[in-house]
Amino acid sequence: MIDFTTKRDLETGATTVRLDGDLTPATATTVRFAVGKAAAECPTAVLVDLTGLHHVAAHLLSVFAATAHHAQEIWGVPVLLCGAGPEIARGLDPFRGSVALYPSHWQASLAVRAYVPRWSHEHFGPVPASAAAARRLVGDACLAWDLEHMRDRANLVVSELAANAILHAATDFDVTVAYTGRYLRIAVQDGSTAMPRPVKNPKASGSIIPPGSGRGLVIIAAAATHWGSIRLPDGKIVWAHLRAHPLPPAQSPQ
Repeated sequence: MIDFTTKRDLETGATTVRLDGDLTPATATTVRFAVGKAAAECPTAVLVDLTGLHHVAAHLLSVFAATAHHAQEIWGVPVLLCGAGPEIARGLDPFRGSVALYPSHWQASLAVRAYVPRWSHEHFGPVPASAAAARRLVGDACLAWDLEHMRDRANLVVSELAANAILHAATDFDVTVAYTGRYLRIAVQDGSTAMPRPVKNPKASGSIIPPGSGRGLVIIAAAATHWGSIRLPDGKIVWAHLRAHPLPPAQSPQ
C-alpha cells in the first residue's frame, strides 16, 4: 500500500507530493497518478518527497523517470526527487540522466528558487479594485516573459477568476501566474469551499447567461486550453492553462 499527500507552496509556486508506503507493481500506478495530477496543474515544479518510501524493488524506480519525462514533455514541468534513503538513492543511480535527486526537501526547494522560474504571485482583498490589480500582475508577467500575444486572453481569464473570488467567495484571494514553456497558468486561491459550477448548456437559454449563473466559467472555458478546480481544507483553487504556442499540425491537442 502507498499513500500520498499533496501540498502547494504559494511562496515558490511548487507542489510537493509526499509518498508513504511500499512501492510495488500495483502501487506504481498510484505514483504515476499522484505525480501526473500534480504536474497537470502546471506548478513551477513538482517535488516528490521519498522520505516515507520503503521496500522498493530497484526496477520499479523507473516509474519516477517515466513520470518525470511525461511531466516535462506534456506540461513543461520539472520533477525533482528528494529525501530518498540510501537504498533508494542507489537504486535511482541508473536513472540519474532522467531524474533530479536532492538529499532533502529543503535542498530541492532551494534548487527551484535558484532556477528562478517564470512565476509571480500577489495577495488581494475582496474589493473591486483587486480585479484591475490582478490584470496588471498578469499583464506585466506576459510582457516580461515575451508573451505579449497572450496578454489580452490572459487578462480576460484572470478578470473572470478574480471577479468570482470577489463576488462569490468574498474572501481574500491569491493570484498566481506561471509559465512552464508550454502553458501560461493562471490560478486564484480563495477562502470559500464552494466549488465552481459551470453552466451545463450555455446555449439553452439563448446568447445571454445571467450573472451569477456560471457565465464567467463559460468565458474561462472558451479562452483557456484547460481549466479546473482543486478543493482545499480551507478553500479552493480555480486554475486555467493557456497554451503559449500552437501545436505543430501533425500533433493532436492535449
